[in-house]
Amino acid sequence: MPSSRARSLSLIVALLASGPAQGQWTSRYPEVENAARNVGHQLYLEAYNLPTFAASPTDPAPSPDGRSVAFAARGWLWTMDIATRQARRLTRAAGIDSRPAWSPDGRRVAFVRDSGRDTRIMLIQVGAGKEGGSKERVLVDGPALELDPVFAPDGKSVFYASAEAGDFDLWQVDLASGARTRLTDFAGQELNPQPIKSGTALAFVDRSKFFSDAVSTVSLADGKRQMLRTEGMAPQLRIAASPDGRSVAIAAPDQDRLRLIAIDADGGDTLRIAPEAVYPLAPSWSRAGDLWFVQPTRDKQFALFRVPATGGAIEEMTPLGWDLGEGTARVTVRTRQGGAMVPARLAIVDGQGHPAVPATGLAYFDSQHGKIFVHSPGIVTLDVPAGTIRLAGTHGFDGVGEASRRVRAGEVVVIDLELPATGFDAAGRGWLSGDLHNHLNYGGPYQLEPDDLTVMMRAEALDVATPQLANLQTREVDGRYWGWRRTSLPLIQMSQEVRSHYLGHIGVIGADALFDPWFFGPTYPVRTQIDLANHEVLRFARAQGGLNVYVHPVTGRDPFPANGPPGSFPIGLVPDAVMGDVDAIELACLWSDELGTSQLWYRLLNLGLPIVPTAGSDTMQNIHRMAAIGADRVYAKVDGPASMTNFVDALRQGRSFVTTGPMIDFAVAGAAPGGVIAGGARSVEWKLDLFAPTAVETVEILVNGRVAWSGQGLKEAGKRHYTGTIDVPAGGWIAARVHGGAAAWPTQDAMPFAHSAPVWLGRIGSVEPGAARAAADDLLRWMNVADEKLARGYPDGSGVRIKARFADARKRLEEMRGR
Repeated sequence: MPSSRARSLSLIVALLASGPAQGQWTSRYPEVENAARNVGHQLYLEAYNLPTFAASPTDPAPSPDGRSVAFAARGWLWTMDIATRQARRLTRAAGIDSRPAWSPDGRRVAFVRDSGRDTRIMLIQVGAGKEGGSKERVLVDGPALELDPVFAPDGKSVFYASAEAGDFDLWQVDLASGARTRLTDFAGQELNPQPIKSGTALAFVDRSKFFSDAVSTVSLADGKRQMLRTEGMAPQLRIAASPDGRSVAIAAPDQDRLRLIAIDADGGDTLRIAPEAVYPLAPSWSRAGDLWFVQPTRDKQFALFRVPATGGAIEEMTPLGWDLGEGTARVTVRTRQGGAMVPARLAIVDGQGHPAVPATGLAYFDSQHGKIFVHSPGIVTLDVPAGTIRLAGTHGFDGVGEASRRVRAGEVVVIDLELPATGFDAAGRGWLSGDLHNHLNYGGPYQLEPDDLTVMMRAEALDVATPQLANLQTREVDGRYWGWRRTSLPLIQMSQEVRSHYLGHIGVIGADALFDPWFFGPTYPVRTQIDLANHEVLRFARAQGGLNVYVHPVTGRDPFPANGPPGSFPIGLVPDAVMGDVDAIELACLWSDELGTSQLWYRLLNLGLPIVPTAGSDTMQNIHRMAAIGADRVYAKVDGPASMTNFVDALRQGRSFVTTGPMIDFAVAGAAPGGVIAGGARSVEWKLDLFAPTAVETVEILVNGRVAWSGQGLKEAGKRHYTGTIDVPAGGWIAARVHGGAAAWPTQDAMPFAHSAPVWLGRIGSVEPGAARAAADDLLRWMNVADEKLARGYPDGSGVRIKARFADARKRLEEMRGR
């Protein structure tokens, strides 16, 4: 019989994976099985395991003769002469090339090529002159993701990781015949193979457990696995085998830093290398015994280093010169709107469709649309191969400006890219925009500081951000920044996400203190059965002057199916809301479904619970494969000067709307969201201004969660004014909603969506009896499901206070139903 811990793990994986995902942020790559088993989501798997694109060196691989080092930069492979530190481009395709690995004779390099939709393993001959690219060949190109090639010691085959059989396993391809052999079939993800013990075994990154990573070995003779070291959740875990195959170097987590260590291939003693390195990434061992690695820099790039494995100071080896092997033009791009220069989200590709980025600043991959983009402060300069370049840019949720220009070798060019505007003057209408759920550093290869968000926010026309401190499983991230704040626009204040995976995640916004513990409950290896309920976090937030928010709450489109049990949302939300402890619900988020979340929210409103809507992207800003901050946001109408206090007060009073792109301004009977009008069996007039950077299908006016009026949206980017009259009951609420249509830039969520906070009838918290009874019935159905899940997560007499809380909530719901 499985243990209670195992049952809890099974349940949380099911909760993370359950429900239709049509409203969630999506990806373009082949799905990998068991993604939820380790990291909870396919997009996390891609963010942590697929290569990072940067303008500077990543993935160093010293050559067997010790004279050069290969690496990836700007999406191509390069080789650098170690003596002169001059780099020469090796590949030149449209795809993104990374993770080079030398053959033992130094004549070939295997590497990963990423098309933006799939990856393949390539092989290129080195030393073939300027036409070296013509000596490329595809080594492995299956229907699934392939990663991490490395040559066998005899040079006759290549080991690699592939999801061809479902999840990531280790494979071997024979170079002469092309025959592929699957070497492992463990549940979970096996990655980054490294030959050890004269090629008779492989060390590898073992991601087989929920939020817990390890370094393991597998014997090629009998397939036996041995775990060498466990690391907890370690997104940047990469390993390298020593030339003699007796040691393994590891970039291991150290709280929210990394350290470089070496361990014996049989396990045992650990040696720390380069203690002055604070965030060493992608280690690689040279035959001479040096360890090469990269570290992030202040300008959001990587510097290349080496250090003797026996000890000594690190030596920077970043290239001093770059030879692209063809003529280039120097291009300066200025982004403008209405004649003035503005910061912008900017994507540029060269004549081959290869991304082009400046030499500084973090580049992001938009998995929804396949674009690599940067945040420009308004002017950037970059070098591009001669040919026709194409540009696309946007300022916040205004429209997309596009241009193309043919540039010649040696030319110096200035391009003014004009960005359209939808015409929604947020500041003029009194609105401030905020992303209340984002993370500064969360498992990515960069190390950001809070002020690094400023340019990003200006480019995204975002006024407020509350980066949330959070745990990477048992490690607490960014605690050193608690108390940091920016008090002029854009406003930034560090906040906190308190996580019970089991009960639900809580955003604590604008509080004066941190809640401790940051995490608790089933699925964690510690604090598993402590009797701590989410309402204690919610009440703490209020006591500390903050706003509490249940974040990314609903993953499915239909959380209350007519012919099945309710589901796809955290089990603590309904009890906490019914007991009056919830301030806000995150209505729009990349990781949840806006329409599904709305259905839960409507039922809470129908019970007279004045829970306000907020929004947050839940982006991790130090990860390359990530949408932009502010992709999902809330607009609040602030009284007085722009300040965090006034912004939170406006949210608390419901003077707001949330959006993934469309902008709305709604009023009914002269009252804006958060206001109150007289109820009764009467008609009231309403009006709505809609401005959208893309097409949007449907415009709706809702009364107590039901559509009272529906109209056509916009067939293309533009604006429209709507008016009408609806009949309203004595109690309840009215709101506006727009949604539907294909997501296109600047929208990065799965669809265009916007929703106003409610206008109340009669008084804040009024109800219509029939709507209240129906809501209570649905939520009581959910309480049956929640009680069963609670019993599985807290068995054998544990969680006494939490269970009592749920029982009290059920009684309160029954009272609400009968009133």
